Amino acid sequence: MRTRIAILCILVLGLALWPLTDRALAAPAPPFELPDLEGRATRLTTLTAGGTVLLIFWTTECVYCYAHIRDLNALQERYGERGLQVVGINIGGEPRQEVALYAQENGVRYRLLVDPAANLDVAEAYRVPGTPTFVLVDRQGELRYRGHRLAEVEARLPALLEGGGGVP
Repeated sequence: MRTRIAILCILVLGLALWPLTDRALAAPAPPFELPDLEGRATRLTTLTAGGTVLLIFWTTECVYCYAHIRDLNALQERYGERGLQVVGINIGGEPRQEVALYAQENGVRYRLLVDPAANLDVAEAYRVPGTPTFVLVDRQGELRYRGHRLAEVEARLPALLEGGGGVP
């Protein structure tokens, strides 16, 4: 009986985690409009007009998100001139002022947007199962990657920035 329960739990967990699998995608990215830290509305179409966009869905409480700040700053610095925009989307429900303070205290040097606590429509549209979740959107507005591995993002960036599909 315990074996059956264990197998059932593994199957249910596997199905629940299936959306977490890192994979290349080729579908239109859901459009959004979210406020930045100053309250100005930012649209995905505005971001992709400038090139490839790396979205990171995060919260101030996420230790893994904190651990990636330095790497995300480096990606923005290394690839920004080639058209990459790193954009953090806070989905923790924290007020903009709290997110801004966190960014200042922790040296965040990429753009931050806030998905309001009562809303979370963007996180749901992008099927974000947890934080951090990385999403690559090419300049045509197509999803090219969704997952939890920053190394996968880095492997796909050169091809995406050169106009390819981002699959190494």
